[in-house]
Amino acid sequence: MIFLTVNHLLSSNEFKKRLSRCYNEVHRELYGVGVTQLRIDAAGESMILFLVKHQRVTALRALEENYPELKQSVDAALHQEFKRIFRKKLTDELNLPVTGVLRDYDPGTGWASTIIISE
Repeated sequence: MIFLTVNHLLSSNEFKKRLSRCYNEVHRELYGVGVTQLRIDAAGESMILFLVKHQRVTALRALEENYPELKQSVDAALHQEFKRIFRKKLTDELNLPVTGVLRDYDPGTGWASTIIISE
């Protein structure tokens, strides 16, 4: 069996498009909106880095002022769901062996980073 590095996989524009499509589909499914910018890069031989500009979800913005603890809990739950669904989608649709998914979001700027760790 031949194992390909992340750099090799990402040298294919078609593979990058498929990764982008997967990310955007999961984001739309959970948040109801797509992303405005998306950049995909290799981070070493086994990690894929997604840098993404998101639209702020109106419902979460509405919770920020009067219910900050609830908003934080909802954000955390949505991040966990995103990671679970995204991992499954990458494994099922792209046959990408995913060891881990790390994700962070800065609501002030709308930028998020997601790191996929592959075997």
